[in-house]
Amino acid sequence: MTNFLRRFDSRRNTLPSLFNDNFFTDFFESNNFPAANVTENKNGFDIDLSVPGFDKSDIDIKVEDNVLTVSAKKENRMEEKDKDNRLIRQEFSASSFSRSFILPDNTDAEHISAKHKDGILNIHLNKMDKVIEDKVKKIEIG
Repeated sequence: MTNFLRRFDSRRNTLPSLFNDNFFTDFFESNNFPAANVTENKNGFDIDLSVPGFDKSDIDIKVEDNVLTVSAKKENRMEEKDKDNRLIRQEFSASSFSRSFILPDNTDAEHISAKHKDGILNIHLNKMDKVIEDKVKKIEIG
């Protein structure tokens, strides 16, 4: 696992890796990010995010350029009126977050599944048998 961690250290300056040595320090210092558990097994990766108060319709998950982004936005409004239907009190609240992860090279970004239950969002990412080679072609000089 140590070699796996080192592969993603060079990307630390732009976005966090799932398996960055400073993953916990970098992200749990801020309250704007939901707590996350990331686990790996031989078949894939699981990310569990604590998202209490958010419905699955509030959450958006996307993958772009090997970066998984989970974001959510929720707005609540409450009005209290008197017997003559005049507004006495109006309150509203809004909460949102966005969290991104650089995916390991062996992640199958085409087959990602997600479930939401009891305030926990589980995202499952399958591993590929073969890592897709970089799209850089080396030309040999003859």
